[in-house]
Amino acid sequence: MSTIKDVAKLAGVSTSTVSRTLSGRIFVEEETRQRVLQAVEQLGYQPNIVARGLKQGRTYTIAFLVPDINSLFYPQIMKALERAAAAEGYSILLCNNDGSSQKEQQALERLIARGIDGVVCMTVADEANHLVQLKEKQKMPVVLINRSVPESLSSITVDHEEGSYAMTRYLLEHGHRRLAGLFGNFERQRFRDRCTGCKRAMEEFSVPDYKKNFVYDVNNVEEAYRRALDLLRRPEEERPTAFFASMDVLAIGVYRAVSECALRVPEDISVVGFDNIEMTQYMMPPLTTYAAPIDELAQCSIAALIAQMNEPDKTIRKTLPGMLVERGSVKNITV
Repeated sequence: MSTIKDVAKLAGVSTSTVSRTLSGRIFVEEETRQRVLQAVEQLGYQPNIVARGLKQGRTYTIAFLVPDINSLFYPQIMKALERAAAAEGYSILLCNNDGSSQKEQQALERLIARGIDGVVCMTVADEANHLVQLKEKQKMPVVLINRSVPESLSSITVDHEEGSYAMTRYLLEHGHRRLAGLFGNFERQRFRDRCTGCKRAMEEFSVPDYKKNFVYDVNNVEEAYRRALDLLRRPEEERPTAFFASMDVLAIGVYRAVSECALRVPEDISVVGFDNIEMTQYMMPPLTTYAAPIDELAQCSIAALIAQMNEPDKTIRKTLPGMLVERGSVKNITV
């Protein structure tokens, strides 16, 4: 097994220069850095993370807390976060909180006791005082991902309001006026923002009495299916011609309700979603949705966390634009 001395000898530098290069936090001349990296690759050198961590006072482990691992969206974030962390020499420790704020706080206590360098959290609830205390009193780097709160926490999030505005406007531009909106629990900021964006588009197009087709606190496939059935069983002249599902998973319930009513997507009912979870491209027809920039969310989150490790008082807040992904679930009824 190659050692740091072997790398230094092959690169023609000192062992301390190899250490500085691999740390990535101390300036090294580019020509020297390249020689070291080439020597590392040629020898297949693997730094001793444990030894390096003891010396630097780090474990090179980041905790990632999610509300519910059964969600179809969170595993995509997890994979991207693992890639981004690995590129910086860190490992991810996943913690699933089963939708419980109490479990989230208990998990943080256990993780801190075992030793972690930072926390990336998709909070169960909007209230994040426990994370503020963690950062301010224990000096633990914390980044919220796909969440944003007014406290002094770093956060990297997609633009929920602008995304839902874009999806609603897309339906309106395709001639739909009887739009149904299915929105998750308003205790969560992202669903409030997604509803705000949807309303903004409806008001721009002067759609009258549009709120009668809005349904709130729809949090899973079964609820979406049942609430969509209620709307689709109205007389044809009152029935929505399109649905905006504020999560892609809700669109799955809408598809089933449409089928049970002997209707078809998009010939009879158009549907759009939000998140661009992987399975949406395999739905029949594939779902038009709003894609969160998953890789960028992950990379910015890890970068913000490492920035806090080096500057504890640093706060980074970014709102990233997503992208409308046009597939086959919307019919243009203006022609």
